[in-house]
Amino acid sequence: MKDLTILMDTKQGRPAQMLAGLVEQGVRIAGACLFPRLEGRVAHIAVEEDDVATVRLIVADHGGTVADERDCIVVPSGTPGGAVTIARKVAEAGLTAYIVYFGAEGEMILGTNDVPATRAALGLV
Repeated sequence: MKDLTILMDTKQGRPAQMLAGLVEQGVRIAGACLFPRLEGRVAHIAVEEDDVATVRLIVADHGGTVADERDCIVVPSGTPGGAVTIARKVAEAGLTAYIVYFGAEGEMILGTNDVPATRAALGLV
């Protein structure tokens, strides 16, 4: 799974246009977030690695830029202990979380400095 950092302007409707374009192309988004940054907006979306090229094209077609791409993990919702236990396990394994956000069904999207070690620490191997 890949987390993509998307930069875009503040034009009204821009996120909806991008989302519609992604859905129309069959891109499954595991999780997403959007927030303001200086004079624009930043979005993060988690998608399958096979969809990254499609996301890049659609984002560019709608005036945005994919500024970063990183491996990430989708931790299932209902994980015993929830976010606190996940955070503790990551920290106890000596790992650094770079990005954390949630999916529509409560999944945690997690990008760290060492994704395979994070999978092992969380028992997701």
